[in-house]
Amino acid sequence: MIFRIIAALLLAAAVAEGAPHTVVIEAENFGPLKGSNFSFQEPTKTTKGSWSLSGPGVAAEWTQGGESEFMSIAARADEPAGTTVSHEIEVPAAGNYTLWVRYADYRNKKDLFGIRVAQGDEKLEHVFGEKAVVDELDPMKLIWDWSFAWDSTPVKLAKGKAKLEIYTTGVSEARRQIDLIVVTTDERYKPAGREKPDAQIWAVMREMKRGDAVEPVVRQSRTYDAPKEWNISPRPTAFVWNVGEQWMDELKKPDGLPVAFGVDPPLLKDFLAAYRGKEIPVFGQVLSGPSWGISNYPAMFADGSPFLAWLEKNPQKRFSLMLNYSDPSWKPFDPQNVDKAIQSKKLEEQKRAVYANLKKYHDRFVGYIAGESVAHASYDTDILYKRVGAAKTRGDILAAWKEVYTLSVVKKFSDYYGQPVSEDEAWAPLISCLSANNEAFCHAIMNWGARQIGHENTGNSPTLARRLAFLRGAARQFNGRFVDYQSANLGDAATMFSRQNFIYPANSKYILDNSYDAFAGAGVTWLLKDYLLWHMAGVDAFYNEQGIDMFWKPGGIAAGDNFPVQLSPKGKVAETVLNLAEKHPRGVQYTPVAFLLDEAHGWSQERFSPGSFGMDPQNNPAVLTPGAHEAGIRGWMDVAYYPAAETQNEHASGIRQTYVAGIFGDIFDVIVTAKGRAGILAAYPVVILAGEVTLSEEWGKALAQYVERGGTLVVCAEQLLGRGVGGLTLPGTGDVKEAEEFEWEGKKVGANVFRYRPIDSGGARVLAKVGDDALVTASRRGEGQIVWVSVPLGLGIDQRPVPVLGLLMQRLVKGLLPVKVSGEVEWVLNKLDDSGWAVTLLNNRGVIKPQHGVLPTEHGERISVVVTTAVSVTKATEWIAGSDVQVKQDGARSQVTVEVPAGGVRIVELR
Repeated sequence: MIFRIIAALLLAAAVAEGAPHTVVIEAENFGPLKGSNFSFQEPTKTTKGSWSLSGPGVAAEWTQGGESEFMSIAARADEPAGTTVSHEIEVPAAGNYTLWVRYADYRNKKDLFGIRVAQGDEKLEHVFGEKAVVDELDPMKLIWDWSFAWDSTPVKLAKGKAKLEIYTTGVSEARRQIDLIVVTTDERYKPAGREKPDAQIWAVMREMKRGDAVEPVVRQSRTYDAPKEWNISPRPTAFVWNVGEQWMDELKKPDGLPVAFGVDPPLLKDFLAAYRGKEIPVFGQVLSGPSWGISNYPAMFADGSPFLAWLEKNPQKRFSLMLNYSDPSWKPFDPQNVDKAIQSKKLEEQKRAVYANLKKYHDRFVGYIAGESVAHASYDTDILYKRVGAAKTRGDILAAWKEVYTLSVVKKFSDYYGQPVSEDEAWAPLISCLSANNEAFCHAIMNWGARQIGHENTGNSPTLARRLAFLRGAARQFNGRFVDYQSANLGDAATMFSRQNFIYPANSKYILDNSYDAFAGAGVTWLLKDYLLWHMAGVDAFYNEQGIDMFWKPGGIAAGDNFPVQLSPKGKVAETVLNLAEKHPRGVQYTPVAFLLDEAHGWSQERFSPGSFGMDPQNNPAVLTPGAHEAGIRGWMDVAYYPAAETQNEHASGIRQTYVAGIFGDIFDVIVTAKGRAGILAAYPVVILAGEVTLSEEWGKALAQYVERGGTLVVCAEQLLGRGVGGLTLPGTGDVKEAEEFEWEGKKVGANVFRYRPIDSGGARVLAKVGDDALVTASRRGEGQIVWVSVPLGLGIDQRPVPVLGLLMQRLVKGLLPVKVSGEVEWVLNKLDDSGWAVTLLNNRGVIKPQHGVLPTEHGERISVVVTTAVSVTKATEWIAGSDVQVKQDGARSQVTVEVPAGGVRIVELR
């Protein structure tokens, strides 16, 4: 805390003297890149003749806290001189800069590469990797033979365009791996780990944590009712667990275990002996059900199947099918019958009969779960890349993806069912659980016909609340549901309480492979928060990728192996959440602010290739290369979930990156400009456009009506395209100017250098100005207003958000919620019924879970949280500990104080 105060004071002083100028460039945004060059690959198998993608890293990178963002680039050790990749930047101001680079520093080897900065006839070249930067006895170097290091060189730059090149200097002693480049005038910036330089906007937002009173931009006249469109979870959450032959064998027995289960194979005998004829925690609870691998699909739904009989006996149970690892396994008919036509006809009849049985239970079928994939179906890459190469817009790219994905999904399920199926019938039961590239496709997949969308969730996915905003917004906009695929992974490791399903972590032979063991992965604290955050968000179902380790048999050399089979730590977490879900209706999550993105926005923070839609930009550089559009989306998201941009500077660890104590709360949804789906606008009192948005006539008219009827619409300059723009009455503006400070409510605020056009304010309310120029205005339109930000996409010349966005957001959300939460916690608000609210509080301090190992909880990091509400409260209870909470009255306000343990969760119900 002291460090943050000092940093804020230093930055405030710097702003007074002239704020530092910074440009941040991820190495994966250089190009052209070809092929792959991962740190764990055999050198001879990596791509030769070019710089290549090297990420996301595996063991070596993640034990060092991960790469900046998600990827890096590399060139082979034997790559000759002159292999080059480049990237163009705009220098915001002339000055003496320092160029910093984060790269792999190999032990006792030279890893030579050069960086060239060119402006007109001026050119600077500097060679890195001549000597060690990190001590040769550093633990990372001793384990991996290399460590991430930072090195720098001074560079004098003029204002304007500059070209950066990374080049090979010739054959070197070690592979060259580059992660991040920073060009800055900030002399205080001495980077460590993944740290990026501070920014003026974050200094401004740190001040907001003090909660100073501000004048709201939106006059809230609502009664805090939850719109009907938000109620996407009218039925209880399903918890589906992996099952297979273990349980099928039990179903075949007259006295077999009737509860769906899957356990570690070495424990099966002891598990059955311990629980036969008894109540089984987790698996035996009301909301639990089975998830079959798709290879079991035919047998489970064939006439006479014990599973069909079980479904009849358990009408409350739901189930799912997993697509990941196989295809349906159809048993051959009479091998003596060589008539292929007869065999084929019988097979088609069998497929149709099995599908007919599945359809009988469609209301209890969670769906086909596809982890890290849209459908685990191959698609026609020739069609895709031909269309992508000819695309003129991101809309063309999305249309190409729709074509190839739809063809593959229809074919896949037509083959499964033994009969042609429509697009709707093929998409409807599919649950695409992408991890990387999730945001780019989640709305699109629902628009193509899926009735639910998912996410494969990991401990290294940054800012889970933001990912939920996309998924929850998609479900609400398309009248569907969403699913959580839990993969308790962190980097290349997964938390796994199993004796069989891991890769021998004690054997050094497997050190470069995935490590699944009790002390790896994201950890159980991460898992608890994942359950509760998604449950309160309205998730329809949980699927745990491991799943068979809900029970374990602890033991060891010293302790012996005589302990009984019992719930594992993961099982205890699941039991806690199941009990809570069974006991407490969760209501509807309250999210009054929506970000409106272009239907074909193509943005996601994590992707396996650096272009839009997770594609290689070389397929169509003009359309796929990331630029201001994607920076504009990221800028608004970083503002909404601040301090997410700062926690991502830290080493990746369970809790810290995934769960972020956003200063505004988790109160945002994301919607898109899909045809026929503009009705969702009325559910949100505030809508903020992010990135470039092409408006059809339908959406232009809908936004105009939204404002006329009382909505607040926030638009930045150079954001709107398309025929629908004319439907909005936007302010006039003057010629382009530049500034590096502005005035808000009479106070001067320093900023990164930005361009703007002075607004013809007319009778509008001026919120910010530069000198006498109006910079941000709020113009009345009927019952609502348009807030116009004259900074293009809200970004400075450095492609980072201008502080005006943070100040505006603070005033947009003021008064939109019936509660105020004071304390550094992540919080979520749910409307329970006409008289009740639930406030979920997550303390993200005090527990740090590295990729491997367990650190003790810092219990002193517990937080005292005060929840204040203008809604009359007579009773407050806490769901996790199961205790009453004292309610204090302060005039018309009610107040409760809750202690949230270090790394813990509390849910307070207010009545």
